[in-house]
Amino acid sequence: MKLTIRRYLRVMLPWLLLLAGLLVTGLSGYWVRRDIEHDEYRRFTFYCDEIRLKIEARLNVHKQILLSGAAMFDASDEVAREEWRVFVQRLSGDEHFSGIQGLGFSLWIPPEQLAAHQAQLRAEGFPDYRLRPDGPRDTYSSIIYLEPFSGRNLRAFGYDMYSEPVRRAAMQQARDDNKVSLSGKVVLVQETETEKQAGTLMYVPVYRKNQPTDTVEQRRNALFGWVYSPFRMNDLLNKVLPEIDGKSAIHVHLRVYDGAVQPGKLLYSSVDSSHAEDARILAQIEMATDFNGMLWALQFEQVAGSEGGIDYSKMWITLAAGLSSAFLLFLLLRANLNMRVNAAQMADQLTFKLRESEQRFRLLADSAPVLIWLSDIHKQCFYFNKVWLAFTGRSLEQSRGNGWAGDLHPDDYQYCLDTYNAAFDRRESFLMEYRLRRHDGVYRWLLDTGIPRFADDQTFLGYIGSCIDITEWKQMGGKLSRAHAELRQFTYIAAHHLQEPARRLGSFVQRLRLQLPMEQLNEDALMSLHFIEQSALRQSALVCDIQLYLAAAEPRSTVEKISAADVIAGLLEQRAAFIGAIGAQIDFEGVHPVSIDRPRLKDIFSILFDNALQYRHPEQPLQVRIRSELKAGRVIYRFADNGIGIPEQYRERVFGVFERLQVQDDQNSTGIGLAIVRRIVESCDGSVVLQETSGGGLTVVFDLPGV
Repeated sequence: MKLTIRRYLRVMLPWLLLLAGLLVTGLSGYWVRRDIEHDEYRRFTFYCDEIRLKIEARLNVHKQILLSGAAMFDASDEVAREEWRVFVQRLSGDEHFSGIQGLGFSLWIPPEQLAAHQAQLRAEGFPDYRLRPDGPRDTYSSIIYLEPFSGRNLRAFGYDMYSEPVRRAAMQQARDDNKVSLSGKVVLVQETETEKQAGTLMYVPVYRKNQPTDTVEQRRNALFGWVYSPFRMNDLLNKVLPEIDGKSAIHVHLRVYDGAVQPGKLLYSSVDSSHAEDARILAQIEMATDFNGMLWALQFEQVAGSEGGIDYSKMWITLAAGLSSAFLLFLLLRANLNMRVNAAQMADQLTFKLRESEQRFRLLADSAPVLIWLSDIHKQCFYFNKVWLAFTGRSLEQSRGNGWAGDLHPDDYQYCLDTYNAAFDRRESFLMEYRLRRHDGVYRWLLDTGIPRFADDQTFLGYIGSCIDITEWKQMGGKLSRAHAELRQFTYIAAHHLQEPARRLGSFVQRLRLQLPMEQLNEDALMSLHFIEQSALRQSALVCDIQLYLAAAEPRSTVEKISAADVIAGLLEQRAAFIGAIGAQIDFEGVHPVSIDRPRLKDIFSILFDNALQYRHPEQPLQVRIRSELKAGRVIYRFADNGIGIPEQYRERVFGVFERLQVQDDQNSTGIGLAIVRRIVESCDGSVVLQETSGGGLTVVFDLPGV
């Protein structure tokens, strides 16, 4: 029963982890999408409000123009036709006059004065003048001035606007309230059958001089006429929307309605109906603008342009990173949980799993979606993977040797070659960023990591490199850093759970040793148990060191003045029994304090002590001497031992992750220790190097912030 439960948990746990990873990734993508759409909608709302203010500002400018025309009548005994022409001609030079079909004056005519009025206008040089439309009415009005007095405007001369209900309502409102009014939707008399537009009119009342206008009745009795402007809506709102490049990802359509959003009340549309039906609407906002009681409904539509609409690239990057992490952790956990619990087959199963894990790692590395290259010992590249060739559009033959460099950006060419050659000559890893031309001619930023390759006998074989496209990452900024922090937290949790299989494996070996008589086990069984136990310990140490490496770049407690002597003394006390057993001598007199968090300072000296104790010289007692000096605000430490040392050609290589020059089955070293030390020191703006101790051994020189 227990075996069945364990087998069930071993099968289900990776899938549960994968499901949780997919759920977290989906939620992350959803919230990133919401943030993108919220920001886009907020920009769209701000844009629409800006257009509404422009429309209101344009109407208010025209209002002031009409008020100035009314003031001209108020200030003069009589405004002649020529004076009105000069007045309008002067105004037409103003940029705000754009959109006005004309500026005119409509005279109020009592019925008993109609005949005299027509006779007067004919005497002024208009023999064909007559009031339109014909027919008897209670009251009349007539457009007698309209400038410019040419073209379409000649059709309005003598027109009685008061005879038409929509115009009459606006004229009555202006007369009775003594304010500027705006009419509803009309068709101007200036319109022809071609290019017909919706129109509206703005009115300002003019009263006879020295007449009281305090009440509505008084204003009606004192009415002289109206200064007015006819507007063709397309001309009025022309260019109120800024021009957008045809290749833009987002366009905005504007429609203006008279009072309510109804097809019959459409005053203006920035796009014709055929294009509007084909558009993919992303968002829609309706606003209202009130001009002295006259409401216009503004309808804005945000539609996708030729580039496809809102940019969701950040969401896709988040989803890709999350899915990759979830599947990698799924594979890692499943590989670790697939070990058998059968003691008789445990050694074989562990060896099989280790080989299987190595093969899986190689398969993942070979099929990774990155650009990969290989070079020989003469600095010539001889292999590029399919991703690289698809990216550049070159064939393998065209890319070999230095052919690949033809796609480098001219500004990055020399920097790239200098970095590559310098690292190649020193047999060191390198990391550099440069721009490489894609097959479509666009330069993309790549992050190129190059690592020297060595055979088992340390023969240099050349370099292997991998490149990733970081163009979008450079644009992501803070959100990518936040995503990295979340991914790192998720890795910490996964590493914590990976400790459990190693702990159980070691515990199971101990149980076997207690339950099985040792005298009944042959030498192969004892060696297998020992191998299993050492592998479990090594895996546990590896996970711990990975956690330390991930946490090495950031403080784990308060950064303050720390006594290095106290930290060293505490570490020596923990190792006192072993130090006494091997007769080691430790001298750390007069070391300076530093400004750092205590856990990371403890990690540095703990790793250095463990390395010194583990790699001591077999023929002489271990001696460790720690000294420091204060220079330019930095404390420079020298941690020297008389151990076996490290040859000069390998002193940079050992700072790489999982790098060990000596590998033994009973050795708990993970090959990450010096990488952790360098990561901590460099995060404090310092550096660490290895030197030979005088008389033999190794000296680690590093610096940290002083106090």
